[in-house]
This record gives sequence, C-alpha cells and structure tokens, in this order.
Amino acid sequence: MKANLPFRLLSVGTVVFFIHHQMLAQSYLTAHAGFGTSNMEVRGTPIDGLISPYIKPIAQYTAGIAYERAMSNRLVLMTGLQYASRGFGAREDFNVNVFGLDLPVGAQIETRLDYIEVPLIAKYNLVEKGVTPYIKAGASTGYAFNGKITPKINALLTWSLPAIQINLNNDMYNRVDVSALVGAGVSIPIQEIGSIHFDLTYRHSLNDMFQDNITNIKIKSHGLSAGAGFTMRF
Repeated sequence: MKANLPFRLLSVGTVVFFIHHQMLAQSYLTAHAGFGTSNMEVRGTPIDGLISPYIKPIAQYTAGIAYERAMSNRLVLMTGLQYASRGFGAREDFNVNVFGLDLPVGAQIETRLDYIEVPLIAKYNLVEKGVTPYIKAGASTGYAFNGKITPKINALLTWSLPAIQINLNNDMYNRVDVSALVGAGVSIPIQEIGSIHFDLTYRHSLNDMFQDNITNIKIKSHGLSAGAGFTMRF
C-alpha cells in the first residue's frame, strides 16, 4: 500500500496539472480586417536609382479568421487564414499646355497581387485582465492567386484604363511570399460576449515578389497597417 503512494501522488498531480493547463489553454476565434499602405524596396545596380523615385505606395487590405490558443495567462499562439491584397504603383507627373495654361497630368500604373495567407504569431498580453495591451511577432506564408496591372491617367479627373492580368506563372513573379510580422495593440473586453481589439502591424517580405534576371531588378514588399477585430471565446 505504501509502495503505491508515490505513484498515486504522481497520478493525482498529473491530473491536476492537466486540468489546470486545460483551464488556461482557452481557445478563441477572431474575425479581423486591416487597412494600410504597401510599398516596395527596389534593388539592382545601377538602374535601381533611376526607378526608385517613381515607385509609389498603394493601399493594402487584409481580412480573415484567426484561431487563438492561450498557452498561459499571457502567452497566446495564433494562426488562421486570411485574404491580403498589396503591391506598388509607378507614377510620373508632367504638364500639358491647353489654351496657354499648363495643366498637371499624372500617369500611373498600379500593380496589385492578391494572396491567401496563413500566419503563425505569438502574442504576449502585458496584463492578465481587463483592457489588455499586447505585443505580437511571427511570420506568414502567402500564395498569390491573382494579379493585375491597372493603368490610370490623372488630369483633373482620374480615369482607370482596362486592367491587364498578370501571368503569375512567369518566372519573374514569385507566387509564394514569406513575411515577418511585428505589432502591438489593445484588447477591450465586452462583458461575457468576447472582446474587440485594435492594433498596428508592420510586415516585411523575406523574399522577392519580382525578379528580372536580365536587368537584375528585384522588388521586395513591406507595409504598415491598422487593424480591428472581434474575438469570441469557446
């Protein structure tokens, strides 16, 4: 009987630890959306200095569902599935003389890729209860399923010309995007229903989205976005 006591204590301790861990390891489901700017880093000598001044940021969008798992009172692991749209613009301004007046005209080409992404993020809550500020870091892997180039003319009014589909099977385009993510935000509880959160996220691609081996031009994306979401516990 005495010989079995350590084993029984160990078994009881294991059960207590498992129950305690399960109580802490709560699951959450979050619907979120974000909006920000997408910009490009152009590399390749010596032509990059000629191209970079004409590269302009464009809007980027994200929307998706995230699954969160609490690993402790403060540490949360996040993954999920989201749609993302981003790219870059190229613009040049010039003047056209009409009836003796110089009217500004801008020619712009917007290149945009649409991705399906799977993020993996660690979030750390700075407090355990109430209004909770947090920081987060991780990575995401995206696959481009669509891309288009849209020419625009800005002369008092903006005209968008027919979009041109991008052949993403071309070797110059990289369908897969791996990005590093860092951010911070705040979560605000709503009684027992769940919580809403607001955050800022910086994304930096770790690989090139475009690479022309002939001219040695390489383009890598990065961007900052503001997001909001609603979280439910289950």
